[in-house]
Amino acid sequence: MNNDDRYAVTADEDHEPGSNNEVLSNYLHITSKEKMEQLEALELQRAELELEELIERNRIFTAVDICNFHELWLGDVYPFAGKYRTVNMSKAGFLFAAPAHIPKLMDDFEDNFLKKNTPCYETNLQRLAATLGVTHAELIIIHLFREGNGRLSRLLANLMAMQADLPQINYQRIDQTTHPDGFETYIKAIHAAFSGDVQPIQELFYKLLTDSIS
Repeated sequence: MNNDDRYAVTADEDHEPGSNNEVLSNYLHITSKEKMEQLEALELQRAELELEELIERNRIFTAVDICNFHELWLGDVYPFAGKYRTVNMSKAGFLFAAPAHIPKLMDDFEDNFLKKNTPCYETNLQRLAATLGVTHAELIIIHLFREGNGRLSRLLANLMAMQADLPQINYQRIDQTTHPDGFETYIKAIHAAFSGDVQPIQELFYKLLTDSIS
């Protein structure tokens, strides 16, 4: 794997003994990166199905909800599930928010995005794409958890789409394994949003929504 595809931390991080520093410390003592990725994927599917049954269409999401979603997904796997990260993290030279700032950033995220955009009843596809794209990018930029931020942010977008009476979003075009060019476009759109240009992420979410309903 290219170093640009891996997270860097600026403090010591506990890894599972015998994992060659590829798997974070976990309750199941899994040391294989491939096995952990498979488990995380299965647990995410389970969490999504449970949340589809539990979440009311008129729910206003909160920062606590975001933590609870993460814990529901990874609570049986990682000790840090549902908890804000405590280490600095970067990826491909992009430094995410410092841990000390995360609680305030999440309070702001709740006020400026979750309270304003949920429940998500938007029926116009362009406006919905704009709402989902900006909300998604903002949560990614905060990067509140040690692991699973992208997938958790996509889960939130799915739940918001569900409130708008749409199916789960088809993320195939930005899948890192099957569509690396699309994934690179997605990463560039996130970086552009961080710099104040939200048009690329909005346009990308419009394509994702179109893929989902076609």
